[in-house]
Order: sequence, then C-alpha cells, then structure tokens
Amino acid sequence: MSDQKINFNNKFKGILLDLEGVLYEENRLIDGSIETINKLLAHGFNIKYLTNTTTTSRRLVFEKLLQFQLPLIESDIFSPAIAANIFLKKKNISRISLFTNQSLQEDFKDFEFDDVKPEAIILGDLYKEFTWEKLNKTFQIILDANPLILALHKNRYCKRENKLSLDLGPFVTALEYATSKKSVLIGKPEKNFFNLAIEDMKLKNEEVLMVGDDIVADIGGAKNIFLKTIQVKTGKFQKKDETNLYLQPDYRINSISELSYLLGIELTEKNY
Repeated sequence: MSDQKINFNNKFKGILLDLEGVLYEENRLIDGSIETINKLLAHGFNIKYLTNTTTTSRRLVFEKLLQFQLPLIESDIFSPAIAANIFLKKKNISRISLFTNQSLQEDFKDFEFDDVKPEAIILGDLYKEFTWEKLNKTFQIILDANPLILALHKNRYCKRENKLSLDLGPFVTALEYATSKKSVLIGKPEKNFFNLAIEDMKLKNEEVLMVGDDIVADIGGAKNIFLKTIQVKTGKFQKKDETNLYLQPDYRINSISELSYLLGIELTEKNY
C-alpha cells in the first residue's frame, strides 16, 4: 500500500471490524489490537465487531473476547444470529424452528420455538451434530409447514482440527434441492448482513469502513454495498489476494496495528 493516509475529514464515523484473523488468531491476540481499538474509541468511532460463527452464541463470543481484555460490550458484537433476529422481527415472524447448535438458542430467546408450524426455520452449523435424523426432520418440517428458510451462511467447507471439514453450505443445498425451495442467506458475505450491521449502528453506508482479512467474505461482501474497505495481511490473507484481478480493497495494511496511522489518528509516524 502507499504511504497516504485516508482523507478523513470527519467523513467516517463507524468501523465494521472482523474478529478472527484481524484482532486475534486462535487463542493469540494480534499485536496492537487493544492499543488500536483504544485509539479508535478515543476518537469517537462507533465500532461493530463482526463474526460469521454460527456454532457459538454472542454471549460466548463476548466472554472469549473479555479474556483478551478488549474494551467492548456484548452488544458491540454482530453475528449471523443477531442479524437473523433483526431480519425476522422486520418480517413480524415470531414462531421459529432451530436447526443450529444448541448454544444459539439464547440468541433467539425473543422467539417462540415451534417444530410443528414454524413461520421460519433457521439453519446453522451443527459441526459433529449433523445427522440424517436431524436433516430429515428439518426436511419434513419444511414440507409440512412451508416456512421461510433462513440460512446463517452457506460456506462449503471450513478448517477444523487442522483439516478441511464440511460446513453448513452442503446441508443447506441438500435441503434446497430436496424441497425445491430457496433459502434466504444472512451471514457474510451477504448484503443483508452488512446492511443490518450498519443499521444497528444507526449510521449511513458512506460513514462506515470495513476492516477484514478475508478477501471474499469481508472485502467482497462490504464492496457489494459500496463500503470503503481495508484488508489486513493477517488471518485468511493470502499473497494471491494482492493480484486478484476482480477484487481489491481500497487499502491494505500489514496488521491492525497500522490502522490508526492509516486513518490519520496516530501521533507517531510509521513506515510501511
């Protein structure tokens, strides 16, 4: 990236900040994370912390972040389950069926759980709890009740225990194929996810920056709603991202520690 700072001019008021790969990797805090966040908060930025996890409730994500001593509150965290909450309430949907990890139930506590006549069925990652019985039960609910199908994401695979593993996407696709119904996607990189996060911040798109490591889910998703984007060279960043002919961030920095300088709020100059 160049040495130029963003032409700040008080234009940007909020930052969508991806969590894993940007602030921490596995159980290690990335250098400069806490210092950078403190500077952003001191300069009045509204920060929303984004995660695409559908195996863990927002409360549990928050508790993990507290172990890193990050300066945030639980409502600062925005996940597909929280986005789904807002989406369902906008649709005046009150009865739902959950095909998700059990810990996500607390994120849907405002809804009535109904496996007979739900208005919507929520699909999330069950990891090792995916079974034919659960998939078939969900299939039957969709056929009988004709609910809205809301998929928290549609990733094909992920990395678990140091090897590739099936993610939620293949199971969503199986249900779509078997029922001849399409799901509504709510997690990154879907426009819904980013728009709902910004709405939750009570800001306009042009007032918000996206900072992430994933060229597709973070950068591509944010660009779909015309946000300015910053990619960090940590986490899921790959060298080939720099030569991607179809997708590039507006800015690229080595790590979160360089963000405050890029925004022009760093007191001491750094060399890139």
